[in-house]
Formats: sequence, structure tokens, C-alpha cells
Amino acid sequence: MSDLQRFDGVPDVDPDTWRLSMSGQVASPFDLSIDDLRALPLETVTDDFECVEGWIAPDLTWRGVRLRTLLDRVEPADEAAYALVTAADGEYACGFPLDRLATALLAVDLDGEPLPLEHGGPARLVPVGEESDCWESIKWVAEIEVLETEPVDDDTAESFALSRID
Repeated sequence: MSDLQRFDGVPDVDPDTWRLSMSGQVASPFDLSIDDLRALPLETVTDDFECVEGWIAPDLTWRGVRLRTLLDRVEPADEAAYALVTAADGEYACGFPLDRLATALLAVDLDGEPLPLEHGGPARLVPVGEESDCWESIKWVAEIEVLETEPVDDDTAESFALSRID
């Protein structure tokens, strides 16, 4: 297993009953189980994971569904421009422009094994690219809501993450 650091507050998520909800300003909202997600085309991304706390987990290999696949399936409304990705606890969330979210991976595996709960399983958002910040890697993703406007008030990820290092 990788040397990605563990988070002490693992929520009570049962992978057998977990569901991902895709909703909001879309033509075709849906829910997926982990088996439904694994049945979609999977891609692999290998990269270092660097945290603002000062540690780096080198060469992590994530496998999952590109968000473009899920967004195409829900058919965002023409006026939709953002999405809010929310963790299973309902508190931790991060907003993204849709075009940026489309490039992210919804990971179900880490280093060749199913993603364990302590690392965000059953599904974790893994943004890709130089502009990605560690707090955007949402663990235990439960909902992706497509929106017309930027979800500033509900975007809690950065403030929660930075409060851990203050």
C-alpha cells in the first residue's frame, strides 16, 4: 500500500451500500454503486501527491473513471458552469469549473488495490494538473452537484484543510 498519509476521522462509509449521486442542473441525474462505477471505462494516472502540510507521497498510481465520462452521462444544462463535489460526511466539499472537473479522475483503486476507506474509498476525487491543490482531492465522494454559479458558500475544502496546519 502507498505511503499516502492516513486521516484519523474516517467516516462510517460502507462500500457495499455506498452511492454516488450526480445531480443539479442536468438532464439525466443518476446514482451509481461502486460496482456501477467499476463497470465504466477506467483510466490510470501516476503522480506524486503533495500536501500543504509539507509531505509528499511519490508515484501514486490511481485508477478510476474520468469525470468527463460521468458529466457526459448526466448532460449538464447549457448554462451549467460549475460543480460542487461533496464528501460522505456532507461537510467537506470543493467547487470546480466544469471544464476543470472533467479532467479529474474519480479513483476506485490505489496502487493496484481497491481504494481503502482510510485513503478515501470507495471513491476519491483526484484532480490532475499543475494547478491542483491537495485539499481538492475529496475523499469519500458521495455527491457531485452541477451548478450554474460558483458554489462559494458551500466550498469548505480549502478552509478545512488549511485549518489543520495553522
